[in-house]
Amino acid sequence: MVVLRKLMLWGTLSAALGAAAESSISDVVVNQRWPWSEKVDVDFVLSGETSDVEVTATWDAHPAPYRLGTLFGVAPGQRRLTWDPAKSPFKGQTLTGFTVAVSNASVSAHTYLVVDLVNGGYEFLADVPASGWTAEHKSSKMVFRRIPAGTYTLGEEKETFEHLGQSSPDYYADIQNRRQVTFTSDFYVGIYKYTKAQHACITNGTAGSDFQPQGELSYDDLRGAKNADAILNVDWPLTAYKVAPESIVAKLRVKAGLLVDLCQEDQWEVAARAGTTTFWPTGGTTGETFAAHTNQVNGFVAWYGSTGSTAQSAVGTKTDNGWGLYDVIGLAGEWTLDATAGTTTIPARNRLPEAYTDPVGGSGCARRVLRSASGNGAATGLNELLPCRRQIADPSSHSYSTRFCIHLKPLVKEGGQP
Repeated sequence: MVVLRKLMLWGTLSAALGAAAESSISDVVVNQRWPWSEKVDVDFVLSGETSDVEVTATWDAHPAPYRLGTLFGVAPGQRRLTWDPAKSPFKGQTLTGFTVAVSNASVSAHTYLVVDLVNGGYEFLADVPASGWTAEHKSSKMVFRRIPAGTYTLGEEKETFEHLGQSSPDYYADIQNRRQVTFTSDFYVGIYKYTKAQHACITNGTAGSDFQPQGELSYDDLRGAKNADAILNVDWPLTAYKVAPESIVAKLRVKAGLLVDLCQEDQWEVAARAGTTTFWPTGGTTGETFAAHTNQVNGFVAWYGSTGSTAQSAVGTKTDNGWGLYDVIGLAGEWTLDATAGTTTIPARNRLPEAYTDPVGGSGCARRVLRSASGNGAATGLNELLPCRRQIADPSSHSYSTRFCIHLKPLVKEGGQP
């Protein structure tokens, strides 16, 4: 059991205020749950803007600030972060001279989160660097864009499929039904598909220079699989965020110190649409001509059909969507967390409610959902690039890529512990 001595028990604390003048931290109180528990409660009052709050500590044997946890999207008021030393490398130690620092930054200062794939850790950016994203952001680093909590419109209406010349618009409108989804917590989504250069960095420690999407990845490679006896081992959502220790996602979590995983498919579509309700994330409407969309998508928005080989194109060479994400349409399909619901033979799902909150995706089916509206170079219609388009595949299939997501809601509940 960790025992905190001296400064902690005497209540001597260091409360560091964030840089944002609009918000501040006050009334910091730290208590160890003693003797019934070694958990440490850090209580504080946040005033001003909604902020991300980080709590660090130092002690005699560890003079460098050690991150106890980060609370994301904290609303003003009395708040608490709980640190569980049993989940840290310091389990069972006596920490003398223990002191805590609490800092905050407004959410607007944390628009982007950049993970260092070589040395580990991350930094926040308020905006895209003046020089733009560079090669290192596709190789030795990984950039995530913050997606705000809120209510979003997903799916498509019948008019969309009529405009695109579908022979059964009612059918497509039913399975891709127009609906509203509400996420009660922010989350981060990678601005690029996972590249071969990043994969080299994660798997062998040396960043590569190939910025094509890392294809030939199975869902099982990314998260781990059910064991040979078909006992549920790693199976979202039944086993939640559990992943196999040697999986790619597990290695990313070690580097980031955050809960990295695949996107839920509705998170993916929210990020891809970037706040639009039109059937192209670029803002196109059903009142525009099909030919105009063809000219806009081909050559400017997506690698698709005649614009080049979708299997060989580098990420980030087309324009980004309104939230700074690249290649959300075109290029390779992307694995998501979710299983298919209802059927294993076609990429359809049962009609969803018109509104729902914090979905957890389908379960009870072996196949997994792919998103990305991929043209695959052989597409016959732009309907294949709709952001609502879904595909399915067996989790052991090695033909796809992904982009990663940082899930913040569990961190709020667990006080920053991934």
